[in-house]
Amino acid sequence: MTYATENPTLELLQEKYNSTAPRLNYKGEQIRGGMTEGQWNRDGVAVLGGTKDYGSAGSTKHEWKLGSKGEVRWVSSNNIPPTDILEMAVVDGTITWEMFERSTKQNSIETTEFLTRYQAMREKHGYSEEEQMEMRAEFDDDEEVVDVFTGKVIS
Repeated sequence: MTYATENPTLELLQEKYNSTAPRLNYKGEQIRGGMTEGQWNRDGVAVLGGTKDYGSAGSTKHEWKLGSKGEVRWVSSNNIPPTDILEMAVVDGTITWEMFERSTKQNSIETTEFLTRYQAMREKHGYSEEEQMEMRAEFDDDEEVVDVFTGKVIS
């Protein structure tokens, strides 16, 4: 799996996913297997409309559709695919640049809405006894536990 490109352009994404430059490690040496930068960035990224074979676990077809705002969504879950999948799809010509932009914009809106609902839910309901016990089991007594989505210390 790769990472999303900050302030992407089609040219940057084409270089990222189609580069023939050798992939180098932190020492500047070519990695084992001789992968290129493009192969490295594509490795493990689902292909929109493609099928991935998981051996004895079966295979998955990555079917997609357009949502009501022209954004790309998975057929199976109605979620917007991760940005790296959308990046590769626009480079491969599976989706247009406009579809990519609409999808990333809508994903940002939906993520903000989700986090707002989560914060309101935590404000109203707090944490169950079971959740608090699980957190206490994971941290030392002198460690402060903070909900990274609300920024609040959990007592």
